[in-house]
Amino acid sequence: MKVAIGAVAGTIGGPATYAIELAKALVAGFPDDRFTVLTDRPESFASFCETRTVELRSAWEQPLWDHLRVPAVLAYERFDLYHGTKGVLPRRGSTPAVVTIHDLASYVMPQTFRLAQRLHLAWETPWAVSRARAVVVPSESTAADVAQFFPEHSAKTVVTPEAPATTLRPASAAAIAAWRERYKVEKPACGYLGTIQPRKNLDALVDAFLEAAGNRDWKLVIAGRLRPGEKPAFLERDARVVYVGALDDDEIAAFFGSIRCMVSPSAYEGFGLTFIEAMASGCPVVGLRNSSIPEVVGDAGILVDSADASELAPAIQRLMTDDRLAMDLSRRGREQAARFSWNETARRTMSAYRAALEAGP
Repeated sequence: MKVAIGAVAGTIGGPATYAIELAKALVAGFPDDRFTVLTDRPESFASFCETRTVELRSAWEQPLWDHLRVPAVLAYERFDLYHGTKGVLPRRGSTPAVVTIHDLASYVMPQTFRLAQRLHLAWETPWAVSRARAVVVPSESTAADVAQFFPEHSAKTVVTPEAPATTLRPASAAAIAAWRERYKVEKPACGYLGTIQPRKNLDALVDAFLEAAGNRDWKLVIAGRLRPGEKPAFLERDARVVYVGALDDDEIAAFFGSIRCMVSPSAYEGFGLTFIEAMASGCPVVGLRNSSIPEVVGDAGILVDSADASELAPAIQRLMTDDRLAMDLSRRGREQAARFSWNETARRTMSAYRAALEAGP
């Protein structure tokens, strides 16, 4: 089988990590098949996979990338299958296709998206779901969302859970000390990692942190990419709330090793990759009992029912002060994260490819 994998890797975040780890696992697990990544960042894949450079100079060019530049490559070089890894499929060409839908947040929580984003996703998602011969999703929760919003296509859904990066493990004491010195995190800290956007409820996280901390000199370290146009006011509320920006992949384990717990009061997650990354790094997690989060965390973290400070603050306080609990959840989190594997993700994805080709147009 000759498969083209479309991957936008120039933007830090879950979809880029997914594309890199999936391609790596497919190449390693299925050596008799040929995988070529069509990407804006060939250097992210070139060490283990064939690539074709598809230029993407800015986010505004995304429609050109998806609907003109990628189809041009598919037309020039024949492939058995195209896999769009970020929820979009070309509107030109006849190559059989599979699409990954990471989440349906724009349908479940449209109020958390700007009008332009909602319109773009409302144009792209229905086409991708209907065009695809198989719809790959990362959780049973997202599969249920597909069944709710696109019931006529739910039979095509294939659940392929994601996993922590194969190289991710608890950081060394030296790496943690260097990270804390670099970012001036010398006090006991909890933290958050992820895109900074409305549905992540970071205002509520700051409220809960300040209530839990009281007068204590703790830190709340927020890391992640600011969604374009976001100007969060919570960063100016208290000097103990620190924003360190987006992190490189090689910083993630040290970040999680530098904090007592990772707290993400997100109102919706298609999978919740940062939860599993934290657990793989030995960092206890706190989240909300919604969407896919219980599937990922299981009983290896603290889940509460709402982002209200009355529920979040006690959980933060417990993990900031109870060494025995923190150690227990660190151990259980590593065990839970080990249940997820990119090799298994690749195996299920390959099954989706084969089913797609057998299904016919």
